[in-house]
Amino acid sequence: MNPGASRDPATTPVVVACCRTAIGRAHPDRGIFRHVRGDELAAAVIAAVVDRSGVEPATIEDVVLGATQQRGELGGNAGRCAALMAGLPLSTAGTTVNRLCGSSLQALAQACHAIAAGAENVQVVAGVEHMHHLPMDSAVDIHPRVFARSSRGMLSMGLTAEQLAAAHGISRRRQEEYALESHARAARAGDAGLFDDEIVPVFGHDEHGAAAEMLHDQSIRRDTSLEAMATLEPAFLPQLGTITAATSAPVSDGAAAVLVMSEAEAARQQLEPWARVVATAVVGVPPAAMGTGPIAATEKLLARVAGRGIGRGDIGLVELNEAFAAQAIHCIDALGFDSARVNVRGGALAIGHPLGASGARITTTLLHAMRDAAVPLGLATMCIGLGQGIAVLFERCE
Repeated sequence: MNPGASRDPATTPVVVACCRTAIGRAHPDRGIFRHVRGDELAAAVIAAVVDRSGVEPATIEDVVLGATQQRGELGGNAGRCAALMAGLPLSTAGTTVNRLCGSSLQALAQACHAIAAGAENVQVVAGVEHMHHLPMDSAVDIHPRVFARSSRGMLSMGLTAEQLAAAHGISRRRQEEYALESHARAARAGDAGLFDDEIVPVFGHDEHGAAAEMLHDQSIRRDTSLEAMATLEPAFLPQLGTITAATSAPVSDGAAAVLVMSEAEAARQQLEPWARVVATAVVGVPPAAMGTGPIAATEKLLARVAGRGIGRGDIGLVELNEAFAAQAIHCIDALGFDSARVNVRGGALAIGHPLGASGARITTTLLHAMRDAAVPLGLATMCIGLGQGIAVLFERCE
């Protein structure tokens, strides 16, 4: 394995800081960020990642923000607005990108591509979603011609997951066992303080309405059980389905940010990088099989790095976004990953899935886990609505 062969520091992207908010439930009465705007969450993590990195603010060239619902409080180019709110120099540009669930992982990939091309160097990558204030299914009008290539069923991510479960014989019991383990891992990580360094304190309101700094992910269930899960009705296919609320990622509110620059610029500013970005990949898959996106994206990425002597067995940790338990199980099985190395601190089934923020969130969790366990290579990968996948490979800096 030689991921850094013939590496040019001037065009090698590195991560020098990363952070996120706690992830709240998108609930009108109990969500911790129900009274906080999405652009405020984005500004909070952008300001925090700049402060944590020690970067010279005047060198920050661009903010690239991932968000799926670019309207209302996240309209009008939320990336530029959040940069202004975060107090970045007026010379720092800002843009907002949308690859649905993969938006902020796409933002990271785009920033790294710019660095590799010798274009914009120092960049803040962020992601945000407020699924309470801006629901994912509101104000969307997809042209009927799109359905000629698939079906209207592709708009229900739950139905695409049901299709995967049926096609690959993934039982409801196996899905529930997977979800239970996701909650258990997240609860253990939270109780051990493993998320403390990731989470930026942001004021919100607890379930009783009291204002407080939010420091813990709201959807992690320490009291759930297989018995409790078994009582739930199917969420997407009444009576016949196997997927329930327990085996689906909860709708969520939150934000995350990553600061990237060239390895040469990090050395010039005397900053210690966490990780190098080795390779990225995006791919399209049939919309009705959107959950298979991580398989195709990861295989494409592995083909790109095979010449550097990197194989799937070299990847020590994987963050696979858990949109649904069935989808995550199928991807792990198909890619041949050891489940003990996947989502070691729990996944989105427990932590939550604030769509546009999730790519930056899983990156932040992955890099902290790689640092703590001294793991050389880690992979972040996601399925994406309408049939896509994305993957990014990181190498830990010594």
